[in-house]
Amino acid sequence: MHIRQIKIGDYRAVYRLIRQAFAQSRISDGCEQDWVIAQRSSRGYVPALELVAEQGGSLVGHVLLTERTVQTEEGACTALYLSPLCVRADLRGQGIGGALLHEAFTRAADMGYRAAFLVGDPAYYSRFGFRPVTDFGIENCSKIPDRYVQAVELHPGALEEIRGSLHLSA
Repeated sequence: MHIRQIKIGDYRAVYRLIRQAFAQSRISDGCEQDWVIAQRSSRGYVPALELVAEQGGSLVGHVLLTERTVQTEEGACTALYLSPLCVRADLRGQGIGGALLHEAFTRAADMGYRAAFLVGDPAYYSRFGFRPVTDFGIENCSKIPDRYVQAVELHPGALEEIRGSLHLSA
């Protein structure tokens, strides 16, 4: 398996991959593939942090990290929002998602980003160090239950001094 930055020529295949992967997901609104298209034209899009996993000449996984802010008394603190992460349904459980996360987080940390947020299943994401944002003293300003809005530090202690509110809208 090879993980690399997405290319424009991959967009159609990634659209199909995301649609197929989330069609078989327990939790999906069916719009994840359209969300990715919208994020590519947003201010928070970071091309270097949209990655694909390729195996045998086919795309088998995708991850996207976009910039978001935590509003603090001192001003905005930039972090990343992970959405979505997907792996082709027939290849789940083989470490592809974890490899994509590891590579994306390594690249993000090297670029100076200190933390990432997501909305996801705590049973899955806790193995990668994610915890509820409220554990870090950050207010979840969405209507999503706190246990699903999670954060991970890309650098140890990155969120220790951050107190504020997280808005997940684009």
